[in-house]
Amino acid sequence: MFFRAYKSPVAVQERSLATRAALLDAAIDCLVERGYAATTTIETARRAGVSRGAQLHHFPTKAQLLATAVEHLFDRRRAEFAEAFAAIDPRADRLDAALDLLWSMFQGPVFVAWTELWVAARTDPELAATVLAVERRFTEETRTMFGELFPVETSAGTLLDDIGRDFAFALMGGVALQRLFPHGERPASDYVDALKAIFQLLR
Repeated sequence: MFFRAYKSPVAVQERSLATRAALLDAAIDCLVERGYAATTTIETARRAGVSRGAQLHHFPTKAQLLATAVEHLFDRRRAEFAEAFAAIDPRADRLDAALDLLWSMFQGPVFVAWTELWVAARTDPELAATVLAVERRFTEETRTMFGELFPVETSAGTLLDDIGRDFAFALMGGVALQRLFPHGERPASDYVDALKAIFQLLR
């Protein structure tokens, strides 16, 4: 007589979470390295070292997999941002430090992956719906975060909590896009320094 090995609910859940995390990390790597068109659920499962069935169980569609992967990476970066801001030297300029940290969010795999999804979403209704949902959450949470960093009773707080936040994101997003195709123009630091100067004038 054969007995099936017992697996506790906790062990099953931990394995499920590990599989999900492996798929999300593999999806980001594939998206950054190969672009949206060449990123497939089969390739993602292969990179993650999981079966096709396990991948379909967690993410039935490519749109769900990739949008969730970018959201997963954003959550990680947001936590890093909050920790970094908490560690800022009290003697440093809080506004300048916040803008430096904000600019860091537009560098690395998060921005590249998100750009790939935004472009693809223009002609993919299913992906567009998922991407827009993630974008709304991102907007709400970053506005809340900046509201906490800069109380609304100060001019800088009002600036960063409303149109200033959107202006900073628009400028940094444009500069980050330029950096994907470097062509020897003005360095990104010049734009960030100009943004700091504008915000300092409006304090």
